Amino acid sequence: MLSTRTRLNLLIILTVTIVLALSGAYSYLQSRDQYRTSLQENELALQKRLSTILPGILWNFDQALLQRVLDAQMEWADLQTLAVSANDGLFAGRERVDGKVVRVTALPGTENGYKTLSIIYEERPDKPIGTVHYRVSSERMDMRLRQLIVEKIAEILLLDLVLTLTLVVCFNIIILNPLRTLAGALDHAAGQTHFSLDELKLGGNLRNEFASLADSVRRIAARLLAELEERRNANAALKDAMFRADEAYHELKMAQNELVQIEKMASLGGLVAGVAHEVNTPVGVILTSASVLAEESRDLRAQLDAGAMKKSDLLRYCDTAVQSAELILGNAERASELIRSFKRVAVDQTSEARRTFELGEYLNEVIASLHPTLKRSQLNVEVAITGSIQMDSYPGALSQVITNFVTNTICHAYEEGEAGRLQISTEQEGSAAIIRFTDFGKGIAYEHQGRIFDPFFTTARGSGGSGLGLNVVYNLVTQTLAGTVAVKSMPGEGSTFIISIPLAAPRRATAAELA
Repeated sequence: MLSTRTRLNLLIILTVTIVLALSGAYSYLQSRDQYRTSLQENELALQKRLSTILPGILWNFDQALLQRVLDAQMEWADLQTLAVSANDGLFAGRERVDGKVVRVTALPGTENGYKTLSIIYEERPDKPIGTVHYRVSSERMDMRLRQLIVEKIAEILLLDLVLTLTLVVCFNIIILNPLRTLAGALDHAAGQTHFSLDELKLGGNLRNEFASLADSVRRIAARLLAELEERRNANAALKDAMFRADEAYHELKMAQNELVQIEKMASLGGLVAGVAHEVNTPVGVILTSASVLAEESRDLRAQLDAGAMKKSDLLRYCDTAVQSAELILGNAERASELIRSFKRVAVDQTSEARRTFELGEYLNEVIASLHPTLKRSQLNVEVAITGSIQMDSYPGALSQVITNFVTNTICHAYEEGEAGRLQISTEQEGSAAIIRFTDFGKGIAYEHQGRIFDPFFTTARGSGGSGLGLNVVYNLVTQTLAGTVAVKSMPGEGSTFIISIPLAAPRRATAAELA
């Protein structure tokens, strides 16, 4: 593909050539018209002279004068042939042959392009006394026109050559050299690993529009560098924030897991309520301190952006930041210590040992252990056993599931002090045991049914609910017991939780094997 310089040169040359060609064509047509007009004028002048001179000569039979008149008229270079014949037989003629004038001995015929002019004597206007035969040639005019065409073509070619050389030199000096300077500076800057504006060497010899272009390039480069620096700072801040958020997330997950373990190991709601009450104070202090620190940080940033930062403001912010950090750290450590303390208290209440047991008998044993809780809540539990179902699984996890369902029914299915009923039924389907927990209480709202197994979701937050009971159930059923759990509920008609667990639970890796 042709370069921009070549295309622009060709365009200019073509334009000049077309203009010169049109000018030459116009000059040719104008010259041709002038030659033709001149030829016609000379021809009319010839006719006028002959009409004036010849009548007297022919009337007087002056042969010698006639010959001199013909020689004089042949001085017109475009007159090719001139012959005069009188009615009485007098004849004289001239013809141009190879540039020389010779006498004509015969009267030319009219079929060869000759023109005639009748000679009339003034005393006999009714009858011509002779005839003039002449022929005018346009050969000399045609030769001049051809020469004009050749001169115009040569002029166009010469001007094109001069214009081409001039354009090449001017483009190199005026446009290409500054562009090469700009391109070289940009290529040099692009090849630098760590680019700075000082390395953008655009040269000091640029003038006019290219100087403006160089300034624009510098401004663009400066803006890009500023944006790049801002992005680098933003990326660094984002990475730092992501790192802190990741740490906070892991800490949150650890706290969640600890709380889940606490809920799983606790057999009564009192332990969870105690944890929530004890942890609430340091968490509130942490939240308040974090809010104060965030507000102070926003104020500091606003002062920094406004350019109104003072040393006293920075010192005050540092003091506030240190105090808030100490409060957050101290209360976080306090909350963490409380969680670890409650974990140590509850760890002995659970067991993850695997053994074989009969499902119906084990259910009755668990319900019997919950008798004091059931008595205080006025909840009547009915156990319906269908046949003997032998299990090889984890009774501790199953006991936790049953306990949490009973506790959940007491807390959510019925109002405080209201007598209620919970029906637990079992049956065997193939290699799985099906356990149904059905209450006849308030039921679960439709918008809550998809979230009841989520961690920390509860509808009784103000009554001490932690939102971990059913989440612990879900984790124990799906992970430890390798089963499934589902819920069916109609608001105002109660709820049914359906658990399906294999008779023989999959073997779990021991801590020694994992290590």
